[in-house]
Amino acid sequence: MGRLNFSRTQLLILISVWLTFLISFVVRLSWSSVMPIVNEALNFTPQMGTSYLSAFYLGYALAVLPGGILADRIGYRKTILFSLLSMSIVTALMSTIDSYTYGWVLRFLLGIASGPVQASCLSALGDHFGPNQRGAAVGIFMSCTSFGITTVNLYAPVVATYYGWQMAFLVTAALPLLVLLLSYFTVRKPSAEVLAQRALEDGGVDLTEKPSLKDNLRHILQNRNIKFLAIAGFFATGTTWGVTQWANLYMVKQLGVTAIYAGQVMSAFGTAALIAKPTIGILSDLLPIKKNHLAALVMFLFAPALILFASTTNVDMLFIVGPILGVGAFMHSALTNALVVQSAEPRLRGTTAGFVNLFNQIGVMLAPMLLSQVLTFTGNYQYALMSIAVAPVLGAIALFFVRLRKD
Repeated sequence: MGRLNFSRTQLLILISVWLTFLISFVVRLSWSSVMPIVNEALNFTPQMGTSYLSAFYLGYALAVLPGGILADRIGYRKTILFSLLSMSIVTALMSTIDSYTYGWVLRFLLGIASGPVQASCLSALGDHFGPNQRGAAVGIFMSCTSFGITTVNLYAPVVATYYGWQMAFLVTAALPLLVLLLSYFTVRKPSAEVLAQRALEDGGVDLTEKPSLKDNLRHILQNRNIKFLAIAGFFATGTTWGVTQWANLYMVKQLGVTAIYAGQVMSAFGTAALIAKPTIGILSDLLPIKKNHLAALVMFLFAPALILFASTTNVDMLFIVGPILGVGAFMHSALTNALVVQSAEPRLRGTTAGFVNLFNQIGVMLAPMLLSQVLTFTGNYQYALMSIAVAPVLGAIALFFVRLRKD
């Protein structure tokens, strides 16, 4: 258990990057939480409001790889601070939208501002945590993605209802500034001694060397592990968010439950995911099994969990199979992101995380399209969900081709 005893500096770094990634999800989801109110106020159609979600993910997908390269070139500290400031400014400007086009452009810019965050945070964790601590650190770090859904829904709809949707965006815009203040004092490169120790643990690579753009591109194109992690992320992450976005619709349309009931099931789904990610991360540091093999196992289990959920017709059982699906859908992300940090050349962690995340986002965008096509062909939401269950199995197979350095 000694390997899980983080130092004060490590705890401060972990808290800072956890809050940074959390806030990036809060500002991302702020539109969804107040969309019905803003649609009515600005006479937007449901399709117009939904297109704002696509605008964000378009900007985000375009920015993740350049953001990772930027984190390697100028340092993750500067990239994190710049992203937090940019997210705050763009979110504040959302309170001034008076036309569809203006708001769409702002959402696109918010996606670009958020793009570098994950790669920068993972790069920071790679510098400050050793190979036998990264599973736990990344597992705790990734828990904020589930918590972000809960956080934004705790205040944004209430503020929008009682004080106006403009105030909801202004309150949201203040949150990145608070985290920026914390990160300014806590997010820094480790000392030369710590860097030297990390270099020894990671194969003797010089962490202080500045990579060139040519180095970045060569690293992406020639590194076997990065390719297979990108393939695994494409299949598994796409399925995770495709299922998350469709689960409510499936329960309401296929099983006939109310939207409130479906929301309660998804709350249990999110809570289970929140617990699962740090738990599997800690276990990966303690168990005598390679992280890629453990990741392959939990990714494979996503498939039967999804089939079980899609096969459930007893609505009372949804509160059992929903959390099981939450564990299956999100548990793998803690391990695959730890593998990204462990597999990358230390001086190119941002580039590696950005490249893998690019494939993740492509999967996220394609999964709902596949679900829609199967639904159109079969007219059955259950068949649509079952059809995508093969994807995490393919991702699990890809993970067996990852070759790790000796821990």
